Amino acid sequence: MPFDPPPAAARIVRPNVLAWLDHARAMSVSLGTRGLEAAAKFGLYALAARMLGGHDSGRFFLALGVIQIVSTVARLGMEKPITRHVAAELAVGDVQAARQAALTAGGSVLIASLVAAVLLAAAAPLMARHWTGQADMALPLMLAALIIPIQNMAFVVAYVLIGLERGAAGQMVMNALPPVLSLIALCLGANSLEGLLLAYAGSFGICALVGAGLVVTTRWSHRHPQIAPGTALPGLWRGARRLMVVDVIQAALITIPVLVLGVFAAPEAVSVFSLCNRLAMLVTIVVLSLGAMSAPRFARHHRLQDWPALRAAAIDNRRVTVALCLPLIAVLGLGAGPLLILLGVSAEQGTPVLLILLLGQLAYCLFPSRDLLLAMAGEERILRLISLMQLVGCVTLCFALTPALGAVGAASASTCIWIGGALAVNAAARRRLPQLDL
Repeated sequence: MPFDPPPAAARIVRPNVLAWLDHARAMSVSLGTRGLEAAAKFGLYALAARMLGGHDSGRFFLALGVIQIVSTVARLGMEKPITRHVAAELAVGDVQAARQAALTAGGSVLIASLVAAVLLAAAAPLMARHWTGQADMALPLMLAALIIPIQNMAFVVAYVLIGLERGAAGQMVMNALPPVLSLIALCLGANSLEGLLLAYAGSFGICALVGAGLVVTTRWSHRHPQIAPGTALPGLWRGARRLMVVDVIQAALITIPVLVLGVFAAPEAVSVFSLCNRLAMLVTIVVLSLGAMSAPRFARHHRLQDWPALRAAAIDNRRVTVALCLPLIAVLGLGAGPLLILLGVSAEQGTPVLLILLLGQLAYCLFPSRDLLLAMAGEERILRLISLMQLVGCVTLCFALTPALGAVGAASASTCIWIGGALAVNAAARRRLPQLDL
């Protein structure tokens, strides 16, 4: 019996179905990775709060806040440009340019991180005495300095992996493995503040090595034939200079409420707010996970000026984010009391703080990844302007609300900034990318 070739429609549909299945599988793995991260962080923070006590756990979260903002500065705004350049150059078949961008970014971040670590270590005694009023914060701050270059190397290789469309692997290296390994170390005896910070450093060191191995063994092939791009790609440093301001401010928006609370309240209040904030940020974890999966698609379609595909990617991202995040917000809100008790936080103190923070997360999930869409499209200037406005608002609200209301005031300031930022970035995406009809 002669073989009848499949009709043309079937030949077209089959690759599309396979591509959709591959994307769905990758998304499932990515969400599983972030689920592991959420569980590990929940366990790490809960156990640390119980084993370290209110005073030392407050100092632990202060140290994490310092690490977050200093390491963000030292990354020089390279995170999103790394992903964009690797994905966009591979979209037109230029493997050499993609590798050069990754090497340039990695070397620059390493040098900046080492300089930042030395400066933080030198300033630690002064910061401990005059900022926190706790002389015993000097050693934790010095250990925080040790963590910065190690953490940033893990982040660099993770963003390269995301650009290579290995988003799940990138998120495993950057987000999931560090808290898992730190939690294991805590259970095995690293139950002092200094021991836990050393374990945190070691965890990121392992992740950096694992991530580097994955980057080296990934086949940087010509995923697409060498074709003329639909738009020119700006230089790596131009985007990084603008996005450095954005990334530093975004880290500051998370850290400033903690730092201001540390000035006006006891370490126990810092611990309550920090734990509630990290619980609410589980929503952010899901949003960022889905954004990481979409980022290379955003960059690739924008480079090729494929507006229908870019619009479809943005719509898919929003649909999946809303479908996953709304139930999560409902669970966190309805189960606030029991969850906080598991974390060692008084339900009476923590519930209002958590509910306020969840309002900000609601706005963030309704307009997801708009900042990432703008970054992959080269619209760093508008992101910088919005971030500067958020910074002014955050500082003003924190100093206005925190002294009188404590953790509730810090939560209210944080939520106002999240809501305002989500609305502003969504409006900017609609205006700057009218082809997408968002």
